[in-house]
Amino acid sequence: MKRILCILLCLLSMVGIAAQNNKPTNRKTNIKDIFLMLPDNAFGHPDFTLEKRKEMLKTIGQQPNINVENYDGTYAYIELCDERNGYLSAFYYFLEGYKYEICYWNLKDGRKLVAVNKDEGHGDVNFYLYENGNLSEDLYYCPDIYNVQLDDFFETSHLDEKEKGILQDLFENRIVFQHLLPRKGTSIEMRIGSIPFDMSYESMFEEAGLKDERIKFKHLIFKWVNEKWVKEVRKGIGTAE
Repeated sequence: MKRILCILLCLLSMVGIAAQNNKPTNRKTNIKDIFLMLPDNAFGHPDFTLEKRKEMLKTIGQQPNINVENYDGTYAYIELCDERNGYLSAFYYFLEGYKYEICYWNLKDGRKLVAVNKDEGHGDVNFYLYENGNLSEDLYYCPDIYNVQLDDFFETSHLDEKEKGILQDLFENRIVFQHLLPRKGTSIEMRIGSIPFDMSYESMFEEAGLKDERIKFKHLIFKWVNEKWVKEVRKGIGTAE
């Protein structure tokens, strides 16, 4: 009888252990997980390999103690990690400082739309979809940042035809854009950007014959509404104004 009781107790103990091992975890995927899941080519920089990203997560907010005035190498670190808002910014240095932004939007079906903004926002924003532990590139949910017009970024009603033609030429052949991802809120900002170390870019309007008082900037806000992007044109150069 004692032997049977002992066997029953052992079986019950084994069942309890199995139940604990199979118990689903309630841990949700956060921005740190996304940061590590992104492929190396999402960054395109040797300081952002998976192994180096793992090390960065151990020293969030700690800038390397380097005198950049006499330094011609590179370094990188996580500047800010806001898990609550699903936002992370990472800084890297090579002759000049640059920043990556990463954030995500929660979709109604449980997936996450992930955005990676690199080179201080001057360039393309790459999008990915997170689903069931996997991350894949996505084009479906991208805001339409490529089909933009002159009137989206400049007030032209006060310009004559010659001035408008000059501005249109600069818009098509010279101007670059900057994107800003949201830490709080859900909207993406797109505005006229700059080119580091390019002094001719800073003076392009004047050199083309357009006086400063004739240039009136606008910028775009892509609002996230019902899981779609809604474009809104606003006056002014943007957040930096």
